[in-house]
Amino acid sequence: MEGETRTEKQTLSREEAAAYLGIHVNSLDRSNIPRVRIGGRVLFRKMTLEKLLAGEKPGGSQQLRRFKQCRE
Repeated sequence: MEGETRTEKQTLSREEAAAYLGIHVNSLDRSNIPRVRIGGRVLFRKMTLEKLLAGEKPGGSQQLRRFKQCRE
């Protein structure tokens, strides 16, 4: 629709985050990637996932190592 701006999601569900990273949901659950719990929902900040994919260490080097092992 004209005049509407669409904002990009800042948080992703477990399934969305796993798909974004290209890993299985179970691998994501076992990882140390920081997550946010709101009620019964588990959400991942997209910025954290982007940093992880870029090789930065949003949660420490152990987290990055585990993520790389999941992707192999």
